[in-house]
Amino acid sequence: LREKSLSQAVAMVSTGKLKVMMDDMRVQMQGLDEILNQQQLAIRQEVFGRVFRANLATIVAGVFGIGAGLLALWLSYVAARLRQQENILTEAKRQAEHSNQEKTAFLANMSHEIRTPMNAILGFSELLQNDLREPRHRQYLQSIRTSAGSLLMLINDILDMSKIEAGLIELRPEPTDLREICDFLHTLFAEPAAKKNLKLQCQVAENFPHAVLLDRIRLRQILVNLVGNAIKFTDRGVVEVRVAWEKQPTSSQVTLTIEIQDTGVGIPQDKLDAIFKPFIQAGKHVDKETQGTGLGLSIVKRLTEIMGGTVTVASVLEQGSAFHLRFPNVPISMRLPSSAKKTPADEVDFNELRPAVLLVVDDNQTNRELIEEIFAGTHHRLLFGSNGSEAVSKARELKPDILLLDVRMPGMNGYEALDTIRKIPSLEFMPVIAVTASNLAHEDKLLNERFSGFVRKPFSKRELFDELADFLPRHVRPEISNEKRNAGSPDVKAATVPPVSKELIAQLRQLLVDPWPGLRDSVAVNESKVFAVGLEGLGQRWQCEPLAEYARKIIRDAENYAVIDLEKHLGEFSLLVEQLDGGSQA
Repeated sequence: LREKSLSQAVAMVSTGKLKVMMDDMRVQMQGLDEILNQQQLAIRQEVFGRVFRANLATIVAGVFGIGAGLLALWLSYVAARLRQQENILTEAKRQAEHSNQEKTAFLANMSHEIRTPMNAILGFSELLQNDLREPRHRQYLQSIRTSAGSLLMLINDILDMSKIEAGLIELRPEPTDLREICDFLHTLFAEPAAKKNLKLQCQVAENFPHAVLLDRIRLRQILVNLVGNAIKFTDRGVVEVRVAWEKQPTSSQVTLTIEIQDTGVGIPQDKLDAIFKPFIQAGKHVDKETQGTGLGLSIVKRLTEIMGGTVTVASVLEQGSAFHLRFPNVPISMRLPSSAKKTPADEVDFNELRPAVLLVVDDNQTNRELIEEIFAGTHHRLLFGSNGSEAVSKARELKPDILLLDVRMPGMNGYEALDTIRKIPSLEFMPVIAVTASNLAHEDKLLNERFSGFVRKPFSKRELFDELADFLPRHVRPEISNEKRNAGSPDVKAATVPPVSKELIAQLRQLLVDPWPGLRDSVAVNESKVFAVGLEGLGQRWQCEPLAEYARKIIRDAENYAVIDLEKHLGEFSLLVEQLDGGSQA
């Protein structure tokens, strides 16, 4: 067997088969090596890939970690800066509020310190007006009053600008007659215009409504500034005020336009916008005119915009300027303006009010003397105090009908005195009228909330009378006969009042409480007619012809929509009741 195998091996070598087999085996081994190499390479690549991805992930995570750290650090820095800026802003706001409070306090103090002596100057000037007979003396007095009024306008400008900047201006719309404002402008500026030989004209368009509803005081302030400037900077020619209106067909409103034109020095074109900025004056007049605060036109623009209007200006140097005011959507008022329902200041008679005991408390002796002179010769009794403590003690002891209380006093001020007085039994509802020299808007609300009413220094006899009339009923003097009383009222029948039943008087006095006050204030036509028909029925039932005749007047006014006569006759109802009560019987 071994020999056979050996012979076969020799044969295979000799024939070359062994070589072929070895070559095949060598090729197969090479292929196997290649396969193994490829597998090893693939394994290495896979391992490398996994390691690379793992390393990459670690690197990326590290980068993100570092980035997150840097971001967190940056955000912390930003937050710190924001907190720092917030602290800076908070501190700046605190300082601004503190500065604003200081400014408000300064303005309040300045207002008080100036208005208190102004009250005495204007008040005593008003009392002297009727006592002076020499024309020269009356002229001196008028100069004093004019100068005092100018000084008051200066302080008002400063205070108003402050209130405008603080957003504290509150409009008080009321029935306003533009003709009355024109008369006021003519009265106020007639003398300074005449001194410069200027022609001052004020024209209201024909058929202008008898009254429109807007803030009369603010409109008058705007026009006083504009007309005052026009006269100030015009040396020759004319200053003209023209009032016109456009009726809006679908409503009871009008568009009010007012133009103030002068023939003065004019304003350069490049200064037309600047003149409405605070403390700015423009034009040739700057060198020769230095009076004023420079706030007038700024106040004009701001007030006009607050009232919903616009102001524009056109000017030509050496030829003049024209300021144009336009107020759209101004309601027509069916009520009379307040000026048409009041008598002139020198006709005020405090004896028309029921006799009363008045306690006047003011730390300024001159102001106490002024009020004493105002009431001199009247049937009222005046008592005086000089500080808050005296106000409390004398109110407790004397129980006056009305207390006139100064607000700003050293020690216990008016507010503190009022709080103490309100805690005293029987004085909880005593009328306490504040007397204040402040002109700050926010204090008006506080005064209205705390006090029964208030008057502002400097006040006139009329203003004081109107405030007292809210608390003291009209006084009918028993020594005056019915004929004399009726003669003083042309619209109430001038005849002796026949005896009237007490029961009728009781019903009429109930009507004086309700609904008459509401009708008097609203002048509602239909409701007034219903009221008058009821009065006519009472007059017929109780055979009281004066009452029935009065009622028929109201009915005629209502049916004819005679609003002015209606308001006038409605206002006479309380007087009629007093007259009927004078002739009442048990």
